[in-house]
Amino acid sequence: MRQNLKAYKQVDVNSSLLESNPHQIILMMFDGMLQGIAVAKGAIERKDYELKSKSITKAINILEALRKSLDFESQPEISDNFDIMYSYCIDRLADISVSLDVSAFPEVVGMLKPLRDAWFAMPESSKQEGLSLLSEKNKLAEGA
Repeated sequence: MRQNLKAYKQVDVNSSLLESNPHQIILMMFDGMLQGIAVAKGAIERKDYELKSKSITKAINILEALRKSLDFESQPEISDNFDIMYSYCIDRLADISVSLDVSAFPEVVGMLKPLRDAWFAMPESSKQEGLSLLSEKNKLAEGA
């Protein structure tokens, strides 16, 4: 039964990804990362180290994907700042995984949750502008 539920959730996530624009996908990544961090904290408190490892790995993998999505060409200064912050959060999560110090989680969440909230609250005009820029960039890449 549990496997069926897990498979159903995976199909639901895959369907959501197929129907989403890049802005929504980034928002889902932030949500998944923050969920992984919350689950890891609970797992450490319950001494469920296997779940802790899976959850921290999930959060780190999402942070790595966010780092890889940064556009250093068009926004070098902003991208550098995000890259530094994402790298720091990855390092902190790795430290937490080894030390099992749950008191360090609020620092990481405190850095990432405001980004998620700002991304969620982004005005529609900014979303459309970003999608237009992405479309133009893709057209240029196809022509090269």
